[in-house]
Amino acid sequence: MKLTTEVEVGSSSFQLGLNDSIVVMGSCFAQEVGAWFESKRFNVCVNPNGILFHPSVMSRCLIRAMQSKTYTGNEWVEHDGLFHSFDHHGKWSNSSVDALTQSVNEQLSTFHDFLKGASTLILTWGSAWGYQWMDNGEWVANCHKIPQALFTKSLQEASVMESEWSRVIGQLREMNPALQIILTVSPVRYWRDGAHGNQLSKANLMIAANALANKFDFVHYFPAYEIMVDELRDYRFYAADMLHPSEVAVEYILEKFKIAFMDSAARNYIKQIEPLLKFINHRPLHVSSGEWDELRAKKEAEIAELLKKMKA
Repeated sequence: MKLTTEVEVGSSSFQLGLNDSIVVMGSCFAQEVGAWFESKRFNVCVNPNGILFHPSVMSRCLIRAMQSKTYTGNEWVEHDGLFHSFDHHGKWSNSSVDALTQSVNEQLSTFHDFLKGASTLILTWGSAWGYQWMDNGEWVANCHKIPQALFTKSLQEASVMESEWSRVIGQLREMNPALQIILTVSPVRYWRDGAHGNQLSKANLMIAANALANKFDFVHYFPAYEIMVDELRDYRFYAADMLHPSEVAVEYILEKFKIAFMDSAARNYIKQIEPLLKFINHRPLHVSSGEWDELRAKKEAEIAELLKKMKA
């Protein structure tokens, strides 16, 4: 007897390996995916602009990174004593124009270099709903608590996303001809748009992602949202807010991701280091700081040695 409607995820034609360099970009679920790769010691760049939700903001940030076009101080918006960037999450905001400009340009340079050599770009689109700054009509990464009256909110159509991203994907491959792209839709439900509004948003994102995956053989789709709402539909798989996936749900979705996109060597490596990571992440009670540092360094060395051996 089956007690769930399982979302079948087969092995993709593209497989990630231990030597791959990965960019993970997008919503808070992208942050979860990136943190998972980081914890396994993969070479990964996670949300260089901070958490982003709207596809058009991600495309603009990618274009800027490809062009390595530096930011200038007159691009910032000031509110409540802080200067903000509409290309960045609020963690970048600063009371100093010069400090903000310097930090985002340093980030831009690092991101540009990493993107040029990356093997894989994982994009997690969060919402087709977005806010546009009235001064120039651009979609914003974050409203930074600026009055909502200064923005317009609208739902982007799937056809617009497909057209825009077809151009961006073409530019990405011109810069990095070997780049593979994995598209997914965030499993987080955006309830501020209402139940119907959330479904409209997710539908538009999925339609656009599906069209792009059908159009380009190096673009692949992973059904994170579908796994969450169809296979893990019970509320025990949600966090306390009943909107975000729980830790168990995130782990389950990533297990499905491994099946779809990771080669056997990478899966074997992850299996071997799990006991070492468990040790590192759970400090024993009756151990001195110096002894614990020594034990942790020893386990880290074992992981590094295993990774080096399996990469060879």
